[in-house]
Amino acid sequence: MNLSFLEKCNPLLDRKNMKLSRVLTAVSISFSATFSSVAHADDWGCEVLLCLSNPDGPMAVAQCVPPIKRLYAAIFKWKPDPFPSCDMATSQDGTRSYASVEYNNYYDACPDGTSALPSGNRAVQGTPAQVQEQNTMWQASRPFTKFFDGIGDGNGLSPREDYSLSKKVCVGKYIGTVGVSVGSNNSEDNYRTTYTVDVYDRVAVIDPNLDGNGSVIKVFINDKLYRTVRPNYK
Repeated sequence: MNLSFLEKCNPLLDRKNMKLSRVLTAVSISFSATFSSVAHADDWGCEVLLCLSNPDGPMAVAQCVPPIKRLYAAIFKWKPDPFPSCDMATSQDGTRSYASVEYNNYYDACPDGTSALPSGNRAVQGTPAQVQEQNTMWQASRPFTKFFDGIGDGNGLSPREDYSLSKKVCVGKYIGTVGVSVGSNNSEDNYRTTYTVDVYDRVAVIDPNLDGNGSVIKVFINDKLYRTVRPNYK
């Protein structure tokens, strides 16, 4: 990719969004070891990567509309083309900047400091004191009466007419394990069931994003996830 693309974008972005200018400056610095002023065959992949890095949206800048529309036409069809790459987006220390698409991912990433609760696991948010109370107090005085069921990271799960997507559960630091009884009691029978539940200092739930078809593009800068894009390709 020649530098004219950056030279065209940065003045416009300086006027439009200082934050974006800093982002593209950082990206261009990481590419500077390998960019040249000579046109290359992979210009499109590099343009796509820069445009996807825009926090305002991949087509927020006029110069980005053609390469991003071309991208969507290529990867959102019956037999998708490979995602374009930018061979020059490798710094001197070997770290790479790139983007990739996931076609069945209706869930956003977990918040920083948390990770997806594996499928089949159960979780509740609490403190060490609450763990002790749950394991020693009488049932009526216990702090935990319900919990969340994990679904994993949600990749590959798709809604169907007979199946709606559950919330994705993200958890922080593990604190302990408790028994949580749920159900109903009456004078004749006990319909309560006790489950083994892990307690974490933080629990966050994420609703599935059903606005599109479950596709998400992940942008990595220097091998670290920088942002995700839910494409609007209609």
